[in-house]
Amino acid sequence: MKPCANCGVEVEENANFCPLCGEPVVDKHTGNIDYITIRKRKKEEKALTDYQKLSSLQKRKLFWEISGIVLITGILVTLLIDLFASSRITWSRYSVTVCAVLFLNTTLIRFWPKNLMVLMLGSMTSTSALLILLDVFTGNMDWGVNLGVPLLVVAHILTLALTKIIKRAREKGLNIIAYSFIALGIFSLGIEGVVSLYVKNAINLHWSLVVIASVLPGAAILFFIHYRLKRGTDLRRFFHI
Repeated sequence: MKPCANCGVEVEENANFCPLCGEPVVDKHTGNIDYITIRKRKKEEKALTDYQKLSSLQKRKLFWEISGIVLITGILVTLLIDLFASSRITWSRYSVTVCAVLFLNTTLIRFWPKNLMVLMLGSMTSTSALLILLDVFTGNMDWGVNLGVPLLVVAHILTLALTKIIKRAREKGLNIIAYSFIALGIFSLGIEGVVSLYVKNAINLHWSLVVIASVLPGAAILFFIHYRLKRGTDLRRFFHI
């Protein structure tokens, strides 16, 4: 018995091919081990699909092209159905607007994948436009402008700030969870502030204060464990493990 140079399974001495992988059995001492290596590499390359062989840029481009075809087709189909059924544009304006915003966002990802500022501003602007247009379509400029857009702005600003902080952090560990807790607490303040201003025309904070009071001690403990104990103390000895 001797091992197959390709997969390692034991084969008979007089065997010409491996019963498991099907590769020809070549003795390592014959000097033909390069033949096995080349065949193995070609087999792995052949196993890869065309999509797996694409670079990240090519994958983004392909995703953008496919999503663009699907969304533009959806826009045209819904418009034609609406025009034939109603002789004018009615319900299709909602689907057209949503598809247009989705296409704008995929375009941002396609052309500016690493520019976080452009991505966030573009996404916030396009989604805000969507909410405003939905208000216009319903004939009631109320919740989209006064509630949806402010909440959207708060969410995007916090996401941008949190992403920037995480990127600049030299050591990533429990501090990332702590930053996320703080962002969650601030977001809860923003939600209650915007909603109370929309409903009562005044900023009244109640439950969000409880949320942020709960997450701040947890964040402080996580920061302490990450920065102090990790550098200056052996955790096992500190906790007597």
